[in-house]
Amino acid sequence: MRKKYSNGILVRTCKKCKKQISDQSIRDYCPECFEKVQAIFDKIDAYLKEYPGATAFEIEQETKIPYHVINNFVREGRLIEIPNEYLNMECKRCGCLLLSAHYEYCPVCREKIKKELEWAKTQLTTHVDAKMHMTQRNKNER
Repeated sequence: MRKKYSNGILVRTCKKCKKQISDQSIRDYCPECFEKVQAIFDKIDAYLKEYPGATAFEIEQETKIPYHVINNFVREGRLIEIPNEYLNMECKRCGCLLLSAHYEYCPVCREKIKKELEWAKTQLTTHVDAKMHMTQRNKNER
């Protein structure tokens, strides 16, 4: 709860934008900032429902929400840190340190694998189309 003096009167201000908020408000944010903060929290919450036990680092990598924002939710008591026995796992492709038990590959390798699979699918489709074209031509020549 942030309080400051304005014209000799003690007032509460929003943690984010510093606008004056009601002294009876149960939140430390103005309504506009609270909506933004809540949207970020909801994104983290949705990720944790899909991947329970995810680390702050993993959440940052996958949701693009900065680590310090996630830490703020921990400090505020909205998120609870739990020990994770799966720390220090390695990416199966490049060997870099993974801080998650939910993935076998780091985000960079997962993206590369995805692109390689798309390329392979394109090559396979092109190859099959070429074979079908040749088969059709051979049937017409008979």
